[in-house]
Amino acid sequence: MKRLSRSYPVLVIRSLTFYALAGLAVVPFLVLWPAILLSRDVVYAITDRYLWVQLWLLRVVCGIRYTVSGQHHMPDEPVLIASQHESTWETLFYQVLLGRPVMYAKKPIFTYPVFGPVMRKLGHVPVESSATGDAMRAGFRAGAAAVKDGRSLVIFPSGTRRVADAGQMQAGVGVLYQLANVAAVPVRINSGACWPHGTFVKYPGVIKVEIGPPFPAAMDRRSFMSALTKMLQDET
Repeated sequence: MKRLSRSYPVLVIRSLTFYALAGLAVVPFLVLWPAILLSRDVVYAITDRYLWVQLWLLRVVCGIRYTVSGQHHMPDEPVLIASQHESTWETLFYQVLLGRPVMYAKKPIFTYPVFGPVMRKLGHVPVESSATGDAMRAGFRAGAAAVKDGRSLVIFPSGTRRVADAGQMQAGVGVLYQLANVAAVPVRINSGACWPHGTFVKYPGVIKVEIGPPFPAAMDRRSFMSALTKMLQDET
C-alpha cells in the first residue's frame, strides 16, 4: 500500500503528460482538415495515423502496451464484433486493430466540431440517448444496414464500461444478430486494468485483445445469447 501511495503521483503526472502530448499531436492533423471532403479511405488513412501516434504515446509515456491474438478467427466478410467493454481504449483503437469497423455512438457526438464530421464521414451509426422502443429499433436497423453495406459492426453486449456489470448481456444484441444475419465474432479484453472507467489516470500494463472463434449466422437467438455470454464471461 505504501508503494502504491508513493507511485500514484507519478501515474498522475504520466497520465497528464499523455493527454497534453495527445492534444498537441492533433495540431498537425488539423492542417489536413480539408481532406474531410475527400473519400472515406483518405479520412481513414489520416485518422489511423493519429491513432497509431496515441498508441505510441501510451506505450512510451504511460507504459501501456497491447497484444492481439486470434486474428485468424476474423472472417474476410462483414461480421458483428461482439466485444467486452471496459474502457474508452477499445472505442478508439478497434479502428486500427480490427479492420476499421463501424461503431454505435451517441447522436450528440455527431454534432461536435471536428470530431462529429469525422464520425459521419467514417460511417459510424448515431443512436438516440433515449431508450424508447422506436429509438432502439431504428438503431438496430441502421446497424444491420451498415453490415449489409459491407462493413463489420462493433457491438458491446454488456452496454457498459463498468466492469462490475460486464456480465450482463443486453437482449437487443440478439435482435441485431438476427437482423444482420451474419456471423458474430466474440472479443475479450482487459483494458479496464490500464485505462479504468471514471478516472483519467492510466496504469502501466498489457491490454490483451483476444478474438474468439465466430458464431455462425442464423443460430437460434437464445442459443446465440447463451453461447456469447459464456464466451465473454469465461475467465479461462
